[in-house]
Amino acid sequence: MRANEKVLVIENTELRKHNTGSDKWDRYLDDYNNYVKEYNKHYLNALKGDERSISLYPYMKEKWEELKKRLIKAYNNKRLSDRQIRRVVKINMKIVKACFK
Repeated sequence: MRANEKVLVIENTELRKHNTGSDKWDRYLDDYNNYVKEYNKHYLNALKGDERSISLYPYMKEKWEELKKRLIKAYNNKRLSDRQIRRVVKINMKIVKACFK
């Protein structure tokens, strides 16, 4: 293998490693987004007096706090791209909007 071919292989391998981590956080953000949708639904139903949603709400809030901590830690460790950070903010705004309905 020539030297320039070795460089290409190394560069492509490093690119794949970086994308894999990014893909992992994209999947976390997909899960976070779906969770926030479900959380908002139960929050609004709990306000209306739905007993099932009222009983689920504390557990869902606790899980949401854990997910949020994980994302904050990823942000502090510079593991999220700018696009992913914007996506986190957009998802968090869904919670804020639900609280003001």
